This record gives sequence, C-alpha cells and structure tokens, in this order.
Amino acid sequence: MVDIRKDFGDSFQLLSQHKKIILPVFFSVLIPLILIFLFLNLSGLTPLLKELVDLNDEFNQQKQDYLLNRENMGKEGYTSELVNYIGKDSSNSAYDNQYSSYLEQKGYDWGRYKQLLNMENVVLLVIFLLIGIIGSFYFSCMSYAIISLVLKKKEIDRNILFRVTNKFLLKLFSLKIIFGFIIIVPLAIMVAIVISLFFLNTILGVLSIFAFIILFIAYLLLVGLRLFFTTPSMFMEENGAINSISHSWHLTLGHIKQVLIIFFVIWGIGIFISSFVVQPLYNTYSNFLFESGWVKAFINLLLVVLFLILEAFVFTFQHLFLFYTYIDFKKLSGIVK
Repeated sequence: MVDIRKDFGDSFQLLSQHKKIILPVFFSVLIPLILIFLFLNLSGLTPLLKELVDLNDEFNQQKQDYLLNRENMGKEGYTSELVNYIGKDSSNSAYDNQYSSYLEQKGYDWGRYKQLLNMENVVLLVIFLLIGIIGSFYFSCMSYAIISLVLKKKEIDRNILFRVTNKFLLKLFSLKIIFGFIIIVPLAIMVAIVISLFFLNTILGVLSIFAFIILFIAYLLLVGLRLFFTTPSMFMEENGAINSISHSWHLTLGHIKQVLIIFFVIWGIGIFISSFVVQPLYNTYSNFLFESGWVKAFINLLLVVLFLILEAFVFTFQHLFLFYTYIDFKKLSGIVK
C-alpha cells in the first residue's frame, strides 16, 4: 500500500532542499499578472477602474459610518440597511441597486468604456491572452521537467532545463488535446441523445438529462482516476501521450481506492491554495492596481510577491507529491512502463 504520509514528508523535504524548483510555477503565475498590468495601462482602463474603485470605497465608507453610528440604531430602515449590507453579495440584496444609484449621482460615465472598445485594444487583448496562455503552459511544463530531473538526481542547469522542457512541450500539449477529446466526445454524444429524446418525448428528455449528468460525472471520476498518473509517467519514463495514458491505466488497475485517497489529498491541497493563497493574492493584486498612494502600492506589491512565492511553493509541493505517489504506485504494481 502506498505510504501517503511518507510521500508527503518526502515531498516537503525535497522542496526544502531544492527551493529553486518553485521558479517555473512562480513565473507561470507571474506572467499573467504582468500582462494584466500592462493591458490595463496600455488600453486606458486603469484610470476608469481606479475612479470606480475610489467611488466604491466612498460608498462603503458611507454605509459603514451610518451602520456604526449608534444614533441610527433603532431608526426606521436601519435593519433593512444592515441586512442589505451584510448580504450584499447575494442576488436579492438591494446593495447593487443602491450602488448604481450612487454612481449616477456622482456622474460616473459608463460611456467612456465604449471609447476603449476599439480594434487596437482588441488586438492587444488577443496578443496578451496568447502570450499568457503560451507562457503559463511553457512554465507549467518546465515545472514537471525540473521535478523529474531532481527525482532522477540528474544535473540541472539552465541549458539542460530548457532542453528537457522543449523536449516534452509537444508531448504535454498532445496529452492535453487527448484529454479534451476524452471529455468532449462522450459529452457531445450524450447531448445528441438527450436532444433526440426531447423530440420523441419531453418528459423522457428531461429525465434523460438527470440520468446523463449522473452518468457523465461517474465517467469523469472513473476515467480521471485511471488516468491520474499520466503526467508523471510522461516525464519520469519519457513516454509519449498515448503510452503515458496506457501506463497510467494499467498502473491504477485494482488500486482505485488508493488513487481516490491521493486525489482527495491533492484536492485538499488545491482547496488550501485557493482559499488561503490564490484569493488573497488576487485581492492584494487588485489593491496594488487600483489603490491610491505610493506607500499603499508598495506595501501591496510586497504582499503580492509574498503570496506569489507561497503559491509557487504550495503548487510545486502538490506536483512533487503527485510524482512521489506515482513512484510508489509503480513499485507497488511492478510495472516499469
């Protein structure tokens, strides 16, 4: 049986000894942030959004001052104002309507955004999106490459790392394409069947929707678990996309429960990243972009860098844990390739 606790400890120990392996993930997250900053400034959106953020802060400050004033407590309308403010993120709250009215009173002109919707900005957006997608994918591939080199105890320098990354780039892209087909083709077949059943009988069509949703979720779970180790297989065994899929399929045969446990551990790490790292990172980054004052901007920039390092560390740890469990599974199953 795979020793998850040992793999967890080994992953942390290796990461503490080779801290530089977080750099690919660091850059894969940094690139989109830089591109967002450049696009907002080059397109002319930054001044408009800063003004909107300032007005939002003013509106919230007014609300807070009113709600925290003891003289207002017990007055007519206070309770509804409090409920609306506390539940401002809910769909039935009047907060959004009040905020829209406040913007109208302040004369905020939404028409200025139409002026920025021009061909130059559209082209700029497309270019930056492509650069962001390609850059993030490249550094994600590099992250897997550097982990495989460290686990194989091979020499690592800049030239070797780029050469290995370039070697696997097309393979990893092919794997993503195949995964896309594995998801899209069954989904398209199910949708076609549901539409056909609707033409035959409406009730039958509605019932088939629920049945196919359950069936599709079960399919995704089963196939996802069987193909769980395709990426480690590709980089550790230097397999192609098809061979990596085949290897993972045979490797997990009869061990679905253990794979499911590992999946939940990695999923738990993902929830931690999202809740305690990713969300604070993007909130701080938003403050950096739109907060007024150099001191606040500098402090937010330092926090952005700190959260970036933390996110890179945790994501790399997640990848390492996946690779270590793969190595254990390979020993357990006695399958080389």
